[in-house]
Amino acid sequence: MTELEKIGKKPKKWHQKWWGVIFLLFVALVILYAASFIYQVVTLVEAQNQLSLQNYSNNQDVSLSTSLRNIVENPEAPYWGPAAAKIVIVEFSDFGCPYCKEADPILKRIRQEYQDYVRIIYRHFPNLAAHANALKAALASECAAEQDKFWPYQDLLFANQDNLAVENLNLIALNVGLDTTQFAQCLDSQKYLAKVQNDMQDGLKLGINGTPTYFINGIKVPGVIPYDAFKTVIEKLKQIEDLNSKSQSPNFK
Repeated sequence: MTELEKIGKKPKKWHQKWWGVIFLLFVALVILYAASFIYQVVTLVEAQNQLSLQNYSNNQDVSLSTSLRNIVENPEAPYWGPAAAKIVIVEFSDFGCPYCKEADPILKRIRQEYQDYVRIIYRHFPNLAAHANALKAALASECAAEQDKFWPYQDLLFANQDNLAVENLNLIALNVGLDTTQFAQCLDSQKYLAKVQNDMQDGLKLGINGTPTYFINGIKVPGVIPYDAFKTVIEKLKQIEDLNSKSQSPNFK
C-alpha cells in the first residue's frame, strides 16, 4: 500500500471491526432469545386460557392443565403472596446452584412488585451429586419455614452459597431471628427429609433436568428468566385473568 493510499484510507468504525461484529451478533442473539421466550409463553398461556374459557361457556369442568398443576402447585410448599392469586409461579430450585442464585434477585423483585397479584411457590430440586451441601440447605430452609422465616432464610442461603456447611446454616438462623435451639433440633433430625424427597420425585415426574425450572400457571419454562421477560408475561396474564373474570360475571355479554 502506498503512502497516498494509507493517508486516504479511513479508520474502521467500531461496529466494522471483528470484535464489534461479534458484540452485535451477541446482542442480537440475546434479544432473539428474550423475544422467543415471551412469545412462546404468552402464546401457550393464551391458548390455555382460551380453552378454559370455552370449556366454562360449555359448562364443562375441564381445565387444560388441572392435573399438572395439582402436582406442581403443592399446597404444603413455602409460598409468597395471596393463596388465591390467579397467577402462580412455581420454582424448582437448588440452593447450591449458581444459576438459581442468579435468578433469586429477579424473583425477589417479582415478589416485591407483584405481591398482591402473584403467588410464588418454592420447591426443592437439589443436585446431590454436584452440590454436597444442597440437601442440608434445603432441610434448613424448611426448618426456617417452620418458624415463618423461609423467605429471609432462603435469601441468605443464596447470599452465602459458597459456605453451606452446618455451622453456617446455624449462623444464618441466628441472623434471621430464629429460635436456634428449635432450628438445630429440626435440622439434626432431618425432620423434613421426606418433604424434600417428595419435591425431588415430583420434579423427576415433571421432566426437570436442571435448575432453576419454572411453571407459570402450569406452563414449564426452564432456565434463568430475565426480569423484563417475567414482567411481560405477568402483565399479559393479568389482562387474560381480567378478561376471564369479566366473562364469568352475570352481566357479561
